[in-house]
Amino acid sequence: MKRIILILTAMIGLVILNSSFTTVPGAKHKTIKSKFATVNVTATNSTSDGVYVTLENNTSGGVYSFFIPPNSPSGTVIGQIPENGDIYTVKLTSTGGAHDMWVYWEHQSHVTGLSVSGMAIGCSSCARINIFN
Repeated sequence: MKRIILILTAMIGLVILNSSFTTVPGAKHKTIKSKFATVNVTATNSTSDGVYVTLENNTSGGVYSFFIPPNSPSGTVIGQIPENGDIYTVKLTSTGGAHDMWVYWEHQSHVTGLSVSGMAIGCSSCARINIFN
């Protein structure tokens, strides 16, 4: 009987001793989630035709596809891309006739499609597309 009591006391002592080393009273565990910053790709389309948008990331190889609906007001969010300095090839394709197409610093008039390479558009003031006329 003495042996059983001694063994039980030792086991309880080990459990108490072990738990005191593994927990800190009042400590809270904090989960850290890393989140990549993104920017909204915004567009304006004052025409009656929709426009398909393809953004090919020349740095990572990723491809983003969006659609700009007809008659989209200024600042319409059509999607998101990572906020960074990666270089993109931007392709715009009208579903109808020719229009003026503008993206960041490139503008072409009366075209049904626009393709521009070498654009660092991963900032909120850069990721803007305008379709008009």
